[in-house]
Amino acid sequence: MNDKFLQGLDERIESGMKRLNVPGASIAVTKGGKLLFSKAFGYADLEKQVKMETTTLLPIGSSSKSFTAAAAVMLAGDGKLDLDKPIRTYMPEFDLADPIAAREATARDLLCHRTGLPRHDLMWIDWDGLTRKELVEKRIRHLQPSKPFRSAWQYQNHMFATMGYLIERVSGKPWEDFVRDRIFKPLGINSYGFKADYESAKQSYARLYSPDDDKVNKENPPLLIDAIGPAGSIHSTAEQVAKYVRFMLNKGKAGKKALIDEKLFPELVTPVIPYKLLPFDIPNQIEIGYALGWFVDSYRGHRVVHHGGNVNGATAMVSMMPDDDIGCVILVNADSSMFGMALAMEICDRFLNVKDKTEWFDLYSDKYKAVIDEMMAKLNEIFDTKKEGKQLSHDLDEYAGTYSNPGYGEITVSRRGDELSAKYHRFDLKLSHLHYDTFTVIIHKIPLSLSFTTNVKGEIDSLAIPFEGSADPIVFKTTKDS
Repeated sequence: MNDKFLQGLDERIESGMKRLNVPGASIAVTKGGKLLFSKAFGYADLEKQVKMETTTLLPIGSSSKSFTAAAAVMLAGDGKLDLDKPIRTYMPEFDLADPIAAREATARDLLCHRTGLPRHDLMWIDWDGLTRKELVEKRIRHLQPSKPFRSAWQYQNHMFATMGYLIERVSGKPWEDFVRDRIFKPLGINSYGFKADYESAKQSYARLYSPDDDKVNKENPPLLIDAIGPAGSIHSTAEQVAKYVRFMLNKGKAGKKALIDEKLFPELVTPVIPYKLLPFDIPNQIEIGYALGWFVDSYRGHRVVHHGGNVNGATAMVSMMPDDDIGCVILVNADSSMFGMALAMEICDRFLNVKDKTEWFDLYSDKYKAVIDEMMAKLNEIFDTKKEGKQLSHDLDEYAGTYSNPGYGEITVSRRGDELSAKYHRFDLKLSHLHYDTFTVIIHKIPLSLSFTTNVKGEIDSLAIPFEGSADPIVFKTTKDS
């Protein structure tokens, strides 16, 4: 098999890693049912100077979503799930804030992000003790939609968690066990996990990194993702995930054995709804639509099916050109990195023998930086609203207490000397006074306002914080009298 297009790729990878400040990478390219390229670069652990190996496990993040979609289509083939019947057919207690969506939403709606629900990610991130059952049965019904049902594509995670829970209800197996038994085992994927296990004696997991303000990579703790697992919890290696890519390129077959009904396989990669992922255009690429757990594009007339993923300190890209029988897996231990997208495009150009090549690492780096700079400038405008000399309406002790929201859980506010602080899930937040009863907090490097309100008795009874920018501020009510 001619793999001439891969010549010199190592050098491009190393220069791209340097350009985008990537500590370590694991990369695999597959074509025609064979693994053409599998190499690791850089470091799995910067502090101990442990090299990245092809056997080092990394998070694949939201690339996990396609596994959940595949599991749903498998159950459709088993006759246990209809992709177009309401979720309540199988789970009567399913509920959403939008009564139409709650009544009508199907597996297809959940798997292509068209329920009207935005991300609401700060609801579940690092919430110790939150179970998938609680998330699905008790919490999501209280999350505000930002669009009418089926009117728009809005990327988010709760509905994939719901699908994972539904898979358990329909199959009798937890999502993790179903994926292991019906996908991993038949494909020979034998190196994987559903959370980072640094104490494991059998498998080695990469440490995860984000740059500080001086662009020095600092280790991140792994994201607590159990409840939302079907949306993004799989860890593996590029070489192992390449087996899954070959399965997709082989239209749902492991060798000659169909794991997905031949008539149902196209459901996974047939676009359902238009999407817009990045706020900038890619040269020679047309965004066609989101299918079930996959993005579908056209690049220079060639169909591209792909999905990325990002968790706290790691980024993934799984991409393929099905009509050309080629795919790649790119895993890095760098947070919110454009490296995978850029390298996937580089590989496409090499395979297609493009003469007028784009400098993909520069393009993605520059455009993404511009987007982040603009976003942070907008968020930092909150500090410019400060009204000098406008003091608090109450003594500091009166703001202290526990405040609760039925969707987001609890925030506990405490007084520490002359300041207030708050505990939200695993986050310790410092409250910096802005004016009146409004403070600012920093969460995941993002500045947000936190405003207290007073009832008719003159008592502090709630606080509001815009955890989800496309919805109203999330209101937490005091539990002092409960």
